[in-house]
Amino acid sequence: MIIPFLFNIRNKVLPLYKLTNEQLMERVCANDDDKAFDELYHRHARRVMGFFYRQMNHDEERASDLMQDTFMRAWTNRQRWKAEKEFLPWLFTIAFNISKNEYRHNGYKTDYEQHVLNTQDEDYADDAELEIDAEIFDKALQSVLDTMPPEMRTLFSLRFEEELTIPQISDIMGIPQGTVKSRLHSLTRILKEKLKQYGNI
Repeated sequence: MIIPFLFNIRNKVLPLYKLTNEQLMERVCANDDDKAFDELYHRHARRVMGFFYRQMNHDEERASDLMQDTFMRAWTNRQRWKAEKEFLPWLFTIAFNISKNEYRHNGYKTDYEQHVLNTQDEDYADDAELEIDAEIFDKALQSVLDTMPPEMRTLFSLRFEEELTIPQISDIMGIPQGTVKSRLHSLTRILKEKLKQYGNI
């Protein structure tokens, strides 16, 4: 015999904020639960906005539009999400595909030769009295990333800002894991060289 109190605990409906991303998506897929989807939006809209802000060269208005587009497509394609998938990699796959279309539409140069050209050694001001702090470093990092092609900025965002795994990035970008590792190695080498005046990074 189950004690009624224990039965109620086991069958208690958790509030949305206590559910995982995947549990929320299960509700979205099963019942077209817009409240569950709103919870996902409130959790992750800022992250997706930051991703596009980086990719769109700090165009806040465009980043906001593309963020909204991402969630609109996620809702429209909600039945394509599978319960065994993690939500965030699936969401960022949508965001990545939108950014690729945006690059093609606006004619961004993304070839590797342009990448190499843009990441040659540059002259930095030699100031022994330079005060190194987080704000100065962030500006320097942003300056270097802005010279890189979209694919490398995307890779930086997914790995170091969103902290996604190499297999997840591989799935999102549609490239082999070995290619992800190789590009990450190239990316970190360039960043270390460009930012060497700031010490170990």
